[in-house]
Amino acid sequence: MKPNKLFALLAAAGLASLAHGAEGENKLERVEVTGSSIKRINAETASPVQVIDAKQIEAMGAKTLQEILANLPANMPALEDSRSMFTGTDGASQANLRGLGAYATLVLLNGRRLSPYGAPDGFQYLFVNIDALPAAAIERMEVLTDGASAIYGSDAVAGVINVITKKSYQGLEMSVSTEKAPHVGAYGEHSASAVFGFGDLARDKFNIYGSVNLFKRDPVYPSDDYDKFPAGFYVDNPAYIKNFRITEGSQPGQLNPGTQFVFDSKGARRGMALPGCTSIVTTGSNTSCAINTLPYALAHKPESERATLYLSGRYEFSPALEAFADLSYTQIDMRSHNTPRAFNSGSTSNWYSRDTGTKLNSFSIPYLGPNNVYNKLSPELKGVMGGVAGMTYTPLDEPGHFGQRNTDNNYRALAGLRGSLGEWDFETALALGGSHSVLYQTTNISKTGFEKAFGPITVDPGTGRRIIADNPAYQFGVISEKNAALLREAFPTFDIQSWTRLASWDAKVEGSVYKLPAGDVRAAFGASLMREEIYTPGNAAAAAGDITQQGGSWFKGERNVAGVFAEAIAPLTKDLELDAALRLDKYPNFGANLAPKLGLKFRATPELLLRGTYSEGYRAPNLAESGNGGVFAQTVVKDDTRCAETNAIAQLLRKSSVAAEVTRGNELFNTQCANGTVVGGVTAPNKDLKPETAKISTFGFVFQPTRDLDLSADYWFVYRRNEIIREDFHTTFLAATAKYGPGLVGAPNAFRNTISDADRAVMAEVAAMCANPANAAACAGKLPGYTVGNLAGVITNYTNRGRTLTDGFDIDAQARFSLQSWGKLKLGTRLTIANRTTFNAEDADGWAPNFVGYAGTPKLRANFSADWAYGDVVTSLFVNYTGGHKWDYDPRYISYDAQSCEDNGGALTAAQCAKGTPSYTTVNLNLAWTPTKDLKLGFNVKNLFNKQPYYDPNGWEGFDHRFNIFGRIFSISADYKFK
Repeated sequence: MKPNKLFALLAAAGLASLAHGAEGENKLERVEVTGSSIKRINAETASPVQVIDAKQIEAMGAKTLQEILANLPANMPALEDSRSMFTGTDGASQANLRGLGAYATLVLLNGRRLSPYGAPDGFQYLFVNIDALPAAAIERMEVLTDGASAIYGSDAVAGVINVITKKSYQGLEMSVSTEKAPHVGAYGEHSASAVFGFGDLARDKFNIYGSVNLFKRDPVYPSDDYDKFPAGFYVDNPAYIKNFRITEGSQPGQLNPGTQFVFDSKGARRGMALPGCTSIVTTGSNTSCAINTLPYALAHKPESERATLYLSGRYEFSPALEAFADLSYTQIDMRSHNTPRAFNSGSTSNWYSRDTGTKLNSFSIPYLGPNNVYNKLSPELKGVMGGVAGMTYTPLDEPGHFGQRNTDNNYRALAGLRGSLGEWDFETALALGGSHSVLYQTTNISKTGFEKAFGPITVDPGTGRRIIADNPAYQFGVISEKNAALLREAFPTFDIQSWTRLASWDAKVEGSVYKLPAGDVRAAFGASLMREEIYTPGNAAAAAGDITQQGGSWFKGERNVAGVFAEAIAPLTKDLELDAALRLDKYPNFGANLAPKLGLKFRATPELLLRGTYSEGYRAPNLAESGNGGVFAQTVVKDDTRCAETNAIAQLLRKSSVAAEVTRGNELFNTQCANGTVVGGVTAPNKDLKPETAKISTFGFVFQPTRDLDLSADYWFVYRRNEIIREDFHTTFLAATAKYGPGLVGAPNAFRNTISDADRAVMAEVAAMCANPANAAACAGKLPGYTVGNLAGVITNYTNRGRTLTDGFDIDAQARFSLQSWGKLKLGTRLTIANRTTFNAEDADGWAPNFVGYAGTPKLRANFSADWAYGDVVTSLFVNYTGGHKWDYDPRYISYDAQSCEDNGGALTAAQCAKGTPSYTTVNLNLAWTPTKDLKLGFNVKNLFNKQPYYDPNGWEGFDHRFNIFGRIFSISADYKFK
């Protein structure tokens, strides 16, 4: 091979260290690469790094960092702010490399840590809210798909996402964009940004630039998309639309007098619509006054506004000394209204609160006594339950009062120096960051406020039922400002505030330490100090047990962390390079952690590079897990016993010869299966936790047969031990059931309510159906019923659990073609092929089966891109592919095997259950036209072929939410550079 060609290949692959021939004296610039503390000419490291630049982001049609990550095969689905309401981590979005959790992915801004979001995920895991990063200033994003604890410390187990902003900027550039979806007309996202700067570093010795990013998302409420879900969802949830009472319920703002009811001696519920009702629904001999709840329902995609300011400055004192600083500030406001909370006698809430510890709180909506001025029972019904009446009433005095709002103010200020001392380069910086997030929620009852509106609450001597005052302050049947004021006390807006702070200092030096025959050994040495703080004081009223279903969860902790690190790159031969790193970190309460990393890179031929790494990672227990405080919050648990019993009752009612009983069966079907049961949960921090540890390795190659074709493939392996988990509520419940039986009698950590009036009423409906001779065939055999009451509460702990193993392959190929007079064409593809994901809880069950190929873990995720530049137009095509998988989360489960689906008779046929989900592919098309050098106009179509998600019985609302139901989305954009 000729020397010139050899040099060209080496330079294109990033291996040449000097310019060739006439430029032999001009050194190429050394650059920083994510995952290393050493600047290098060679951008191809032993660790695999994926780079997504601004042009690729534009081709995707991505407007936010969350959208960028959704198009990255190595990143698995994680929390998104648009579907985070009532999750406990409301208002934030996450990264999740390898599916190991957001807490295992370290997110950096220009190579340095950011303060975590104020509300821990699942009340446990701290993570960076990626919505707070300055999108308008991003130059590129580097994704290290390898462990990096030896470089960055804790959390970098699955990899590192480093968001890199522009180094400098001069002038003014403004951009606007808007997008809409015809399939769901309410959908809309809009953004505007500006980048501005002045000063030439070479001429003026300084540069200051900044960016402003504004983002607004329109709300999408159930009234906008309630009929757009996959068809199978409506089969398995036959009463979903009917339960909104769209056509038969009273309309928004229309007074609904409500329904009163009693339970007869057989437990059957007998109800009557109150006088003045204009939306009477008749079921058998019962009537009710229905309300159309659809206009009030919580948004599926809440309204959101974000504003981000980013400022960056550089000043050159001399060629050997430069000062730098940056400041970022993001303000996020997300909100949605919600259905007004109904007054529904007998409905019960269970919860734990801080001041009552593990004693389960319970509150039931009272009844109306025989002498209550609003008791309108008919003479017939008055004699059934001693004159006591149940009441179902939706207060519309202030419907806009109910809902949720989340705000987050996130900031970071950083200042530092970089330069050289002789042959050594140095850099040091001091940073202060933090966040203040607030959850405002209006949905739950204040017992004190409820007493003011409806009290005093007493006990009816005849029936023993709790009853409200005979003439309460709140007036049923009218809409008034007086009522609204009482509702604001009975259903208060309570706030949960959270603060996090991160102060850090770091310093490093790097340079040549030794000369080997093949070249210089370069090394870096450094140290860091961090001060971490988290404070979530909780809500005082909730802590006292006054707010139903809210327990005053709180966290408080602070700690100092110190670390030292070293890294060296040694060219052992002209073709073999060794990269070694070692980091020592000291966290309070447990010993120092030593994280090593070794990497080898071998140039087998000028066109072929082999590479591999081995590292050890760790995650220290965070302040939510090991600080002070506790979690007292509602959770959702699938109660297998109640699910089976409710569905058995529903299936029998669906066989009735009476239409009303069939309808009732449809209403009950799957109600305690698909959505689970809301129960009280409590978890306390554990100061005895051990850090998670991990062994991570990669091995692969980079092949570049020509300068216009790059191909890389890497095998990755992660083995994580001592995982810190909040014990799974469902698993804890199942273990308690196995030991103490379905009734949980004597269980110390799981509790049931007694069988309720509503349960007895359902069983009475079954008895009434089977008393009808026309249903004799359907009712042969023992009638189904309830043997246990609803699950009420579960107590769990933070603990270290077992091991997780995951591995697979990443493939990245990029090609460039000159089409001569027809322009230039770029083709690219990225694939992640999962091989194994399994865990061992270190109990008698041993290793679980491989989860790859089952729900949530497809075997293959991939994308393909094609960019054609012709004249002043660039046409980009971006294809996203997600492979199919089986339905169950564990291959040992049989919920969705062919026989179970055959027996269940739901939306999925036996054949569909046996096959599992289909693959899912979407295509985005982007057109960018530059009519002048300063103006760019864009037109983008996401989901070009209007692909709709398939029905997924495990997905919320019947589909996997990584695939949206909005169909084809159109966006237009304009970008102008001012001279």
